[in-house]
Amino acid sequence: MMRSRVVPLAALLALGGVVACTRAKEQAPAAAAAAPSAGHQDVARTLVAAAMIHSGDKVVVSGGVRDWDLLANIAIEVMKAGGQPLVTVSDDRTDRRSYDEVPATFDTTTLTFGLGLTNLMNAEIAVDYGESDSVMAGVPAARIAARAKAGIPVGQAFLKRGVRLVSLGNGLYPTAQLAARLGRPQADVADAFWKAAALSPDTLRTRGAALRAALASGRTLTLTAPNGTHLTFAVDASKAFISDGALTPEKLRQGGAASSTWLPAGELLAPAVLGSAEGTVVVDRYVFQGTMIDSLVLHFSAGKLTSMSAKSGLDPLRAVYDASTGGKDMFSYVDLGVNPAVQLPTNSGRIVWMAAGAVTVGTGDNTGWGGSNVSSFGLSVPVSSATLAVDGRQVIAAGALK
Repeated sequence: MMRSRVVPLAALLALGGVVACTRAKEQAPAAAAAAPSAGHQDVARTLVAAAMIHSGDKVVVSGGVRDWDLLANIAIEVMKAGGQPLVTVSDDRTDRRSYDEVPATFDTTTLTFGLGLTNLMNAEIAVDYGESDSVMAGVPAARIAARAKAGIPVGQAFLKRGVRLVSLGNGLYPTAQLAARLGRPQADVADAFWKAAALSPDTLRTRGAALRAALASGRTLTLTAPNGTHLTFAVDASKAFISDGALTPEKLRQGGAASSTWLPAGELLAPAVLGSAEGTVVVDRYVFQGTMIDSLVLHFSAGKLTSMSAKSGLDPLRAVYDASTGGKDMFSYVDLGVNPAVQLPTNSGRIVWMAAGAVTVGTGDNTGWGGSNVSSFGLSVPVSSATLAVDGRQVIAAGALK
């Protein structure tokens, strides 16, 4: 799945689906996905603390109508810390309508409002709101690519200013559709989600730091898997950062993407050395716009994607890739999971980023991974049961951290 690693607000503005609210709208039932018994207020307090909100901060609180109570509590906690919140909401239906009802001539509109707001805000606290992974199915690829391109300046401004971002969901918000994809009861996925989101940042930081040191100690990474994956590449470990669930002064000094974290947390994000990738990545199952792609094969030479094939389901992904611009063909990042509390399958076609031993690699834009490759396209794919070695020394073996 393509996921914005920069700023959810920019993605919303590109869709045209941001609505400022002062009152709750009709709320979709989501009992199994509700916040834990400690209540929304405790979750809100944790998110505000993680974002290091202090007096005078101008904070965007973004999410969906489903989570209005949580968004309202986040806004109150921001105010308690002396910050000034702006709450924005949307939903799947609004996002889709923005394509079905808004003329394509507006897809390339310069996002002056989004850019102005980004240059004003100090932080964003975002809550995932999508219920369906097929909401964009059937939207012309050229329109998706055009809006993504229009949103690039907003994302770049977000990173340049070091706007702090704390995002709750991380592709794992326990919706009914996600539970069906994972083959687990929704209540079980919700329980796993909240437990993983509550894991101590210190624990995750320690695990991530050890893995980052291992990457920094070598020159060549080799990624293999039983499905035929065999890829060698290099990373810029000096720009790698750890998403452990809370921001710190050290991360803010590093700046850029390091000023962001996603909960449930537990990831080491590292940009690839552009031009270094050689070999093949095989993805057994991968969901794109609600379509299951079977046996996706990506070949790389001199760091560039030279071919893309699959047994079935490739057409929607291929269309978006072909319509996109910038360094879309560059192998550009690796994302390694370190969260031991996530006990969910990593071979369902949906990415479980933070599961301990999970390996996700990507092409295209890597600015959200600390890199400099800019594109309107970003593709992240999971490699199940992967083994990752640094100069021949395994740091992940068959999907398990060493």
